[in-house]
Amino acid sequence: MALTVAQLGRTNVVGNRLTVALKVTPDDSWLAAGEPLDLTTYVSNVESVNIESTTGYVFSYDRANKKLLAWEAGADAAALDAVANTTDLSALSIFITVTGGRA
Repeated sequence: MALTVAQLGRTNVVGNRLTVALKVTPDDSWLAAGEPLDLTTYVSNVESVNIESTTGYVFSYDRANKKLLAWEAGADAAALDAVANTTDLSALSIFITVTGGRA
């Protein structure tokens, strides 16, 4: 139960802001409560997180708990449900751009 994170290219520095592009690949056993992902490893003071995925899943970042969350269409199609425990998302690539300040 882990994410593989690869930084794409160099850290972009503009003034006192850093922007980092990441490629995240889940393993074959997703945790419904979210997978640990500490973006402060890449920037201090996370200001914005942009998540791109064309997989049919919706991803969000929980800043307070430092976790990547995954959602899918719910049974009533009007809401999103957390992706169930042990779901295999290992074939997916999730692209994240994080911007924040320096330490």
